[in-house]
Amino acid sequence: MKKLLKTLCVVAGGAFALSCMAACADTGKKTVLAMPAAYEQFDYDESQEPAYKAVQAAANSFAAQFTQQVYALRGDDSNFSLSPVSVYMALALASQCAGGDARTEVLSALGVSQIELEEGFGYLYRSLNCSYPHGRVTSANSIWLQDGLEFIPECLNSLAEDYYCYSYAADFRNDNEAANNAVRHFVREQTNGLIDKSFDLVERTCFALVNTLYFKDNWLGSGDELSLTQTQYDFETSDGQIIRDYLMQGAYQGGVAQHGENFATFYTSTDGGNRLYFIVPDEGHTLREVFGGESISFVTGISDWGMAGEGVLNYTRCIFPAFSADYDGDVKDVLKDGFGVEDIFNEDICSLTSLLPDGVNDYGYPVYCSKVQHVAKLVVDRRGVEGAAVTVIPGEGAESADPAVRRLYDFVVDRSFGYVLTDRYGTILFTGVVNTI
Repeated sequence: MKKLLKTLCVVAGGAFALSCMAACADTGKKTVLAMPAAYEQFDYDESQEPAYKAVQAAANSFAAQFTQQVYALRGDDSNFSLSPVSVYMALALASQCAGGDARTEVLSALGVSQIELEEGFGYLYRSLNCSYPHGRVTSANSIWLQDGLEFIPECLNSLAEDYYCYSYAADFRNDNEAANNAVRHFVREQTNGLIDKSFDLVERTCFALVNTLYFKDNWLGSGDELSLTQTQYDFETSDGQIIRDYLMQGAYQGGVAQHGENFATFYTSTDGGNRLYFIVPDEGHTLREVFGGESISFVTGISDWGMAGEGVLNYTRCIFPAFSADYDGDVKDVLKDGFGVEDIFNEDICSLTSLLPDGVNDYGYPVYCSKVQHVAKLVVDRRGVEGAAVTVIPGEGAESADPAVRRLYDFVVDRSFGYVLTDRYGTILFTGVVNTI
């Protein structure tokens, strides 16, 4: 009998697909096996819970390292955007399906213990499902099983209750097009149409884990566009080309630009309080020199932006270009080489034993992951940001008996830059670089 290899696929928002061997015009065919547990809106008090802080810190650490690894492997200088938290959420689902050394490896990549993940995942998930007056951030998890395949009910119950995961059955083997269409429709619906593609899950797909993440918010509560500069700026691309254009003028934020090793940074906020940080190389240094895990951690770790001085209140606005960026690729090697995740990609090891009896399919062959497909898109224009993010409220200086002098500064993003998009609680949603506009 010809050996059948199975695929675990995780598709996320942007969209991330952790694809083990296991859409389009119509909605496809699927059967609902389980619905995610109901939950209440995440609130500020919960953002102070130790369990949430532990998982959020681990997710942000993963985001910094993951971005650095992907950037190092890129052979061109085109714009790109990643959603590390989407990859993180999908791997969390994979850890629940795995067993033994495979689970240990995935948990190590996630930077948490099984107990920490179980206690904190719900907080993180709910924090990524919030609405704002003019925007929202949403995340959705799902698992897609080959129709008729025997699975362990306790695993699906845990995915539904603890990981807010939909469970579906689809016939990848005998009606592959309809099954792929169902996955495609799910992703398209959850990302508001921003991600609309087939993930080409093959007939031998055993199951697919899917995470989606969507974000949209305006710069201004009125929904109006940001004003443009009155004069044009010279924007220097990564290859030394000069593009002359008008730039957008963000709102003034409390603080002044901060400096890391050979770069400067500041941020602008959306109406909902989400932050877009810019990492701009100093003169004489390149983006590849300065943008990576350390600079991302430095920027997102700043707690004092220098707003209040003696008798002075400092405010800065970002002058920056509109841009778009995306990513579509297999990041399996990043997880293998950068995070030590090996077993779930090894076809000779039955590692998915928490989901499938003995980790095998209905032919008795082991199930393994063949790829990790990640798709992300981010659009930043005069009206706002679409992709993934959340809102941040600008800080105010402490009151003083003497009137403070307001000092206003401009932080001009006029050369290739890196960026980090965080939600209102500081979770890193998107990272990437812009080499040209």
